[in-house]
Amino acid sequence: MDILSAFAAAVSLAADAMAVSVCCGLKSSTNYKKTALITAFMFAAFQMLMPVLGWSIGRVGSGALGGGQRIAAFLILLLLGVKMLFDARKDQTTGISVITIKELFLFSVATSIDALALGAVLPVAIGADTPARLAASVIMIGAVTFILSYGGFHFGRSFRRFRPSHAEIIGGIILIILGIKVIIV
Repeated sequence: MDILSAFAAAVSLAADAMAVSVCCGLKSSTNYKKTALITAFMFAAFQMLMPVLGWSIGRVGSGALGGGQRIAAFLILLLLGVKMLFDARKDQTTGISVITIKELFLFSVATSIDALALGAVLPVAIGADTPARLAASVIMIGAVTFILSYGGFHFGRSFRRFRPSHAEIIGGIILIILGIKVIIV
């Protein structure tokens, strides 16, 4: 297994999760330490699960993956971004904003769909052609995602001095841009 390529793949997969974690940090104002851990854990778990699914699908038939995963990721990120923009318009008198498990689940799915596609080509891309090599690459992907997502959450949290509605607007715009990036690239 090519360790350098595996690390590069892990960082590239974690980039979207980290960006969304920044948005979550911007939005969260209660239990932020616990929310940061849950956010990082969920993103890492999905980034680890999806390549395994993709690898399994790739073993059965490489043609089973269609182009629909990009459209699904785009739609999820777009809808969540628009939702954040509309939430910013609501009355923010309490200043309390909570990240729900449902939102984290959708964010996790949206940011890990590219990991599903990568899983199908892991044997060729980084030499993860055995279950042991797959496990090593998936652990690396999960660890990198956890670290970057946790750091991203706290980075976003550091910008909480903005009004909560401004933070949600910024977060919504970032999610929409990420969705557009997924569909274009």
